[in-house]
Amino acid sequence: MSSTIHAKLENRDFIRVGRSRIEGTGVFAKRKIPKGTRIIEYLGRRIPVGTLLTECTEGEPFRTYSFGVNETTMIDATVGGNDARFINHSCEPNCEAYVFEDRVYIYAMRDITRNEELTFDYKLGPAIKGARKKYDMTRFACNCGSPHCRGTMLAVTRKPT
Repeated sequence: MSSTIHAKLENRDFIRVGRSRIEGTGVFAKRKIPKGTRIIEYLGRRIPVGTLLTECTEGEPFRTYSFGVNETTMIDATVGGNDARFINHSCEPNCEAYVFEDRVYIYAMRDITRNEELTFDYKLGPAIKGARKKYDMTRFACNCGSPHCRGTMLAVTRKPT
């Protein structure tokens, strides 16, 4: 497939980037996006989780645009990323991320109206399974404004019943 045709398939002209009421920059629907639509792939440099952790502890810039693909690989969207990195968190999202063959795609969970901000639940947690650490909760505060806001971008952990 030629790169021009591939680019047209990937850029379906669904989104624009703009100022967000949630946080900084956000992604907005340029037109109605039907439920189930694949909107955009989350792109960026592939990096091992350990390398990302080493860079963060050695004074490299804190990764605000990273996405966990699996237990060993992150996407660092600060390098080679696209507009997907600007999709903000919400406790009541209209999008969700799916991983297929180590590629991350953002899909519409419901019909999204024109000019509506696209969001997904970040469900943040430790980079390494089993890691237990006290977090500075102010770094993970949620600003989504949803009536059902849980106040944090961290994943909800369920206690066994």
